[in-house]
Amino acid sequence: MIDNNVFRDVSYGLYIISTKYQERNVGCVINTLSQVTSENPVISFSVNKNNYTNEAIKATNKFGISIISEKIKEEVIYQFGYHSSRDVKKFANCTYEEVNGIPVVTEGMCSYLICELIQTVDCGTHDIFIGKVISSKKLSQEKEMTYRYYHEVIKAVAPKNAPTYIEEKNDEKGATESDNNSNRTKKDDEDIIEDSNETKTGNAISKEEAGRAKTKENEHETSGVFEKYRCIICGYVYDEAVEKVKFTDLPADWKCPRCGVGKENFAKVVE
Repeated sequence: MIDNNVFRDVSYGLYIISTKYQERNVGCVINTLSQVTSENPVISFSVNKNNYTNEAIKATNKFGISIISEKIKEEVIYQFGYHSSRDVKKFANCTYEEVNGIPVVTEGMCSYLICELIQTVDCGTHDIFIGKVISSKKLSQEKEMTYRYYHEVIKAVAPKNAPTYIEEKNDEKGATESDNNSNRTKKDDEDIIEDSNETKTGNAISKEEAGRAKTKENEHETSGVFEKYRCIICGYVYDEAVEKVKFTDLPADWKCPRCGVGKENFAKVVE
């Protein structure tokens, strides 16, 4: 028997892998980087075959690696972690520079590496990319972010495409036992969305509807009963006490402000 929770004891860092493909800057978050050799340094990491970044690396045979620090803006992780480079211009809202023709994220990073692909190993759902380091640069003295910090401090979870993904099981009340993306709608990227504190409420509502909604809000607030709902895709928590609107009263087309999935991907938090 294999207890998948054992793999949570394996230590990881967090990194942004990037390259330029068909005149487009491409990148995603990974957590499986490993140094293979020190002399003539070689590194390795894995990327899901469904990821657009996987396709880009195979086509270009070169890539950059930005080592994420604890000072990174959370929205940068969400942007590179929960969207596909095929659909979103991930580099639009972050600081980066081009090194040897490769876009490298520099904001909130410890350092970066520039590599040439020397070998690809097929591992079923993922490919292992092995690269030779051709240049590197130290950017800051900040502490590197670990996977544990990502989970426990930022309180985000691993997408289904991530090699460290562990399927979550819900109890009858909807409580979660581990990080899960089992109900995620299919997107081609990424391994570990733009962060916003505003919810998407769809079309404008009438004054009458607004009044009813306000009445419900006031009733709920005065009752003193508030619930929390957690996105099983990215870990975002909707707190009724903060938002002042019951989760069940949100419009049908409301989306998670972090990763963009619908209400059906939320589970009630049982505390």
